[in-house]
This record gives sequence, C-alpha cells and structure tokens, in this order.
Amino acid sequence: MKRSLLLALSIISLGCSVDHVAEEQRYKVLYESGVKDVSTRPKSLNTILLLANDTNERLAIEGENYLQSLIAKRRAFANFLPTITLAPTYLFRERIGGGENDIFQRGGDEQLDVPLSSRMDLFQGWGDVASLSRATETIEQRKQLLLNLRESLLLDVAQMYYQVLRSERSLLVLRGSLALQEERVRESRARLEAGLARPLDVSQNEAQASTTRASILAAESDIARGRETLSFLVGYPLQKEMLTDEFSSALESPSIEELERRAKEQRQDLKAVEAATRAAREGVNVAVAQYFPSLSLDFDYFLSRESIPTERQWSGLLIANLPVFAAGRIRADVRDAWSRYRQALLNHSYLLRQISQEVRNAHHNLTYTRARLGELRTQVATAGQAFQAADQSLRVGLATNLERLTAQNQLLSAELQLAGEEYNEKIFSLTLLRTLGELSSQLLRRE
Repeated sequence: MKRSLLLALSIISLGCSVDHVAEEQRYKVLYESGVKDVSTRPKSLNTILLLANDTNERLAIEGENYLQSLIAKRRAFANFLPTITLAPTYLFRERIGGGENDIFQRGGDEQLDVPLSSRMDLFQGWGDVASLSRATETIEQRKQLLLNLRESLLLDVAQMYYQVLRSERSLLVLRGSLALQEERVRESRARLEAGLARPLDVSQNEAQASTTRASILAAESDIARGRETLSFLVGYPLQKEMLTDEFSSALESPSIEELERRAKEQRQDLKAVEAATRAAREGVNVAVAQYFPSLSLDFDYFLSRESIPTERQWSGLLIANLPVFAAGRIRADVRDAWSRYRQALLNHSYLLRQISQEVRNAHHNLTYTRARLGELRTQVATAGQAFQAADQSLRVGLATNLERLTAQNQLLSAELQLAGEEYNEKIFSLTLLRTLGELSSQLLRRE
C-alpha cells in the first residue's frame, strides 16, 4: 500500500517539472542562427540582421504562441487515451450501538478505500478526431506566423539600417560642401578688404554656409535618432558602432507574373492563412460532432477496500450520452463555426489580392528608382561641370557670385539626391524580397 502511494507521488512530482531550455528550443530551432561573436567591427548588414534575428523579444513571444499550439495538440491527442487517478478516501464516523447483523456496523467506524479509477472516451462523434486535425493545422499556422514576423522584423531593421547610412552619407556630403563654402567666405572677405568684392557677396556666402550648418545639425540629429531606433530593434548597442554596406542590390527583374507566382508559393503569411482556413473547417466538424451520441467507460480497481462489500475489487460503468435538447446551444456553435470558416475564406481571398498589389508596387518602385539613378548620376556630373565653370568665370570677372552660389546649391542638391536614391534602390530591393517571402533566405548568412 505504501509503495503504491509513493509511486503515485513520484509520478506527480515528475509531471510538475518543466525543462524551460528544452521548451524554448522547440521554437528557437525554427529561426535562430546561433550567432556567437558580435564584437567584430565594423557591423555589416548581415551581422545586424543576425543579431536582430537572435535577440529580438517579439520573435520569442510569437515562438511561445507556436509552443502553445504544440501543447494544445498534445492535449487534443490526450482525449484518445484513458485517464487514471488514485483517489483514496478515509471515512470516520461516530460509534453507535447496533445489532450484530447491522450492515453499517459491520463496516466499522473507520474505513479506508484506495481505488485506482480510469476513464476513457470510446466515441465522441468524431469530434476528437476533428479537434486533433484542427490542432495540427493551428501548429502550421503559428509556425508560419513566426516566420512571417521574422521577415517583417528583418525588413524593419534593414530599412532603419539604410536610413542611418543615408543620413551619414548626407552628412559627409554636407561637411564637404561646408568646407568649400567656408573657404569661399574667407576668400570673399579677403577680396572685400582688397576692394575686389562687394559686401553683398560676403553676406550671400555666409548665408549659404549657415544654411549648410543647419542641415548638418539636422543630419546629425537624424543619425542619433536612427541609431537609437536601430539599437532598439536589434537589441544591441549600436550608437557608436561603425556600419558598413556590403549588400548588393543587383536583384533580377523577372516578369510581374513570375514574381506573383513566387510570392504565392513562398509568402509565410499566406501559408498561415491557408492553415487557419483548414483549421476553421475542422472547427465546423468539431461543432457538428456535438449532435452525435458519445460513449465512455469508467473502471475502478481497489488497491485496498474496507467499505462494504469488501470482497469486490473492481467495477466498471459504460455511459452513453445522446443529446436530445440543448436549448439551441449546439446549433449556435455550428453557426458560429461556419461563420468563422467563411471569414477565413474571405481573409484568404483578401490576402491574395494584397500580395499581388504589394508585388506590383515593389517592382514598380525598384524599376523607377533604378531609372532615376541614371538621371541623377548625369545630373551630378553636369552640375559639377556647371559649378566649375561658374567658379572659374567668377575668378576672371565673367560671372557674379550669385551665379556661383546657384551652381553650388544645384551641385549639393544633386549629390544629396543621388546619395539618397542609391540607398532607396537597396531598400526597394529588400522590400521586393520581403513581398516574395525570400528576405531571410537571401540575407541571413551565418557568420
């Protein structure tokens, strides 16, 4: 008797323990890259993405949802198995007088029963089968949602990464232009003292230099905010890290139809919606199964028995249940299940149209920015030539200071636009990869 109780307590204590590391590994194996050394400098885009992939809490939160779906399937499978419980009962009561043949007196004033009870559902109208199938589809849904969240997170990180690089590139252009402008200010002041320039020329040069300084302050502020945001997304301090750009945006440009086909085959959110639709259909089967009869078996085996009749060691009970009247509850459940299934179908149809729109917009943006890059490079080259010509003409007295300032502003504007558009091309390339569901496979390379 004591051995049985000790065995039962041991089983209970083992069931209460949870290996949290093993539990987390169930979902981390789906996306973690296992990057270890992050101290190398400078930080490339691939390194930044690996850090975000392994440290961002949003992925772990969605991973816990995936783990919970695995647990839910195990719970659904448990409906096919019997349950066994040990339920000792100890009865004590007041001693009373009675005849020798009194049935209650023969049972004694103290009674200890130790039954081992088992219950098993033999038939549930196929509802348990549908519940297991629904749990399986929910696992696939949660898995794809986790992978889709990773795609979105990596795109957010990459966009912020290039926003910082674009601001730093603009800062370099502005500082180079400011150095030239300050030299022009010193030169115009010297010419003014020599009587070769007007006070207006000095004021114009100083105003342009001041405007450039204000732009530099704005760029420095953008860099500081961008690096703070990037550090938050990645989960690693990047305020002072050197960032290097090694990503090549030489992405092939197949037809729109081919891009849409690839997106519909690979998009993780579409796979999640398809799994959710199948799960909703199984939910209809679960609801309809409530109309069917159910059959269950209860079985008790006494390890020790002092209650009457003490000679009986086991007993069984077969229970059938046929719903006759449920006050409309089952019908409401069925209607609700069908509504959720229709809702899932509509969601699937809407997402298909949304994917088509996103692919077309991403392809258009990439095509447009590549065409614009060519024109901007030509604009920078011609603006540079115009500035050199205006500067030389001013030195020989064939142009005014205003003409040179105008040419210099045009050159600075063209250089800033070109710097921004070069990073726009990379951002649009990454966005197109995201719309195809290929961002992780194309960018995450373990270092």
